[in-house]
Amino acid sequence: MAVISGKGALIDGRTGVGFWKVDWKSSDAAVVHSATEGATIRVPGNADWNGVYQAYGHTPITMPGAKFWFQGSGSNDMGYYSADSGTIVDRVDIIWDIANARPIYHNCYFSANGPLTASDDLSVDCTDAPAQSTYAALSPSKAMECKFGSDTAVPNVYYMMLSLIANNAPYVSAGETYREGGNVDVAWMYRRYLADPDGLPDINDIGQLRMYVSSTTFWNIHDAIVQRIMPVYEIEGGREGEPKIVSATIAGKSYLLPDDVADCVTNPALAKWIDFS
Repeated sequence: MAVISGKGALIDGRTGVGFWKVDWKSSDAAVVHSATEGATIRVPGNADWNGVYQAYGHTPITMPGAKFWFQGSGSNDMGYYSADSGTIVDRVDIIWDIANARPIYHNCYFSANGPLTASDDLSVDCTDAPAQSTYAALSPSKAMECKFGSDTAVPNVYYMMLSLIANNAPYVSAGETYREGGNVDVAWMYRRYLADPDGLPDINDIGQLRMYVSSTTFWNIHDAIVQRIMPVYEIEGGREGEPKIVSATIAGKSYLLPDDVADCVTNPALAKWIDFS
C-alpha cells in the first residue's frame, strides 16, 4: 500500500474534515555481510504510517501530543481506521489566509500509535468510536489582526500561521510503530504588505503575541520572540532590476520571561495549552 486519500473522515467521531491522506511505509532493514558479496539485501521492516488532515476552525479538535481515533473513507470504496488512541498528533498549523478571505483552517499532521487497518465495512470495525458530531462553525479570516508587544495591530497583514508542535517519541512493539507524547513547541509567523524592515520588530524582540480569530478573541502567546525577518522581493517585467520590497515574513517562537506567572499559550476559549508557570 502507498499513499491513501479520500474525502470522508472522522476524527474521534467528529466530522468536518475537508481533506486527508495517509502514507504507509516500513523501516529500511538493510544488511550487507560477507555472504552477500557486497550486495545489499533487505528483510521486512517495522511498519509505520503517518498522515495529515485539513479542517476548518481556529481551534483544532486534536492537539499535538494527543492521541485520537482516525477513520477515513478512501477513494477506492475502502475504509481505513486506527484503534482507539491509535493515532497521535505531531503538529498543527493554524492558518489565516486573509488576502483571499478564506475561513480560518488548520492542517493536522499525525503519526501511527499502532497499526492502520483497511476494511470495507467501518461500521463493523469501529463500533466503539465516539458518536459523530457536527463540524466547527466557520470563522472568517477577513479583517483579522495580530498584535505584537502592544495594543496596536500590525498593519497590512495578509497571512498568518501559528504552529503547535510535539516532538513525539517513537518505539516499536510487535513490528508496529507506536509513539508517546513528547515535548511541545510553538512557532508563529505573519506576512505583511509594504514592508519597511526599519519599521518591523527586530531580531530577538520579545512581546505578547495575539493572533485574532474574532474582534475580541485570539490565540495568546505570552510571550513570543522574533527569530527571523525575511523580505520578499518583486521582479518587474520578468527580469532582474532594482528590487522593490512588497512584503515581509516575520517568524519566531515562544519565549519564557523569568519569574512571570503569565507565561502561557492560550486558545481563543482561554484554555491554556502550555502553562509555563
